[in-house]
Amino acid sequence: MSSPFSKHTLDNGLTLVFETIPRINSAALGFFVNTGSRDEPAELAGVSHFLEHMCFKGTTKRDWRQLTLDVDDLGAMWNAYTWWEGTAYFHWVQSGRAGDSIEILSDMMRSTLPPDEFDMEKKVILEEIAMYRDRPDALIVDELIQDIFADHPLGRSILGTEETVGGITRDQMADYFQRRYAPNNLTFIITGKFDRDEIIRAVETHCGGWAPQETGRTQPAPTFHTATRTVKRDNVSREHLALARSAPPEADTWATTADLLATYLGAASNSRLFWSIVQKGLADEVSADYYGFSDTGLFYLYASVDPKNVSRVLDIVRQEMADLKKGVDAEALARARTKHATALVCRGEHGLSRFSQIVHSLSTNTPLKTLEEEIAEIDAVTPKRIAEYLEAYPLDGDFSLVALGPMESLNQANADVEYPQEVL
Repeated sequence: MSSPFSKHTLDNGLTLVFETIPRINSAALGFFVNTGSRDEPAELAGVSHFLEHMCFKGTTKRDWRQLTLDVDDLGAMWNAYTWWEGTAYFHWVQSGRAGDSIEILSDMMRSTLPPDEFDMEKKVILEEIAMYRDRPDALIVDELIQDIFADHPLGRSILGTEETVGGITRDQMADYFQRRYAPNNLTFIITGKFDRDEIIRAVETHCGGWAPQETGRTQPAPTFHTATRTVKRDNVSREHLALARSAPPEADTWATTADLLATYLGAASNSRLFWSIVQKGLADEVSADYYGFSDTGLFYLYASVDPKNVSRVLDIVRQEMADLKKGVDAEALARARTKHATALVCRGEHGLSRFSQIVHSLSTNTPLKTLEEEIAEIDAVTPKRIAEYLEAYPLDGDFSLVALGPMESLNQANADVEYPQEVL
């Protein structure tokens, strides 16, 4: 069977990635920019996300109003997002509208960063940071990653801080924009139904004249640091717990195993942590996830707990980690494999989800895989494979732990706590 994937590179270094899905009548397309929060100078933390917003604010051809009207005329679903590893802009349109979509997206990649919009949008970003601080379940991820990666750029907040965003000037953003949005640091992606030759001609027409720059990412691999920290928040009634252990990068052959193990251990329902914690009324939410980056990874656990149950929940989590060495239940693992395969198939039926999957693979240097190849990797995760993973990446050692909520310290959770041993 021939691969649905193919590539083409323009003379200026802009790479095009195609995935053909002929059975549908839509195309999801856009640009992946190989620049995210880990690429920012410390004093400009948050500039990638701020810049993403500014690319919607006007070009030499369109102000923000005309840009919005032109996208509405396409009937496109559109948006953008920024994360540690990159920035992505996308449209989801009828297949016959892909050429017009390329013209608009390409225009956005050469925003004029309108001066009259810059200060206004900065206020929007600062409000977003303030809103984020009111979401402890999201904020705690930033706190944990900052502890784990310490002074490494991967440990920086995607949004930045009030101080760094407040201090960014338009000239600083323009310089960053010119360097990081160079064609040799961009990838154009399209998935769905389209005419490949027409797409190449359209991208060449609108992007072929862009000048390449010296760019890229030169960083040492981050080191995982183990620490325990309590962040007191008087306006939060629940104690939010985030724990992590080191895990493989996304491109590693262990990545699928780590993902399946997280589902087995901490899926929203019918998982080890669900039955031992949530169903016993000890927490309203417990989950486990695998985060794969380009050069490292995290096995991440999260819980939202009544402060009086913190010590109990942490003991159960540690016990569940230790019990994994005794082996996993084959039937439960089979259910986790089925959940993963079903989710994979369903995402493949959704254009924007498929676009995001390709972006994630490119951002983590992971080879593009067909649905059949990915399902084969899922099916290969057996109890024996889990045991081998736990030898390579044990989960029963010390965690990096952040507790965010009303407690002064975790020692408070251990004081005068008595509970029956059968909950362990």
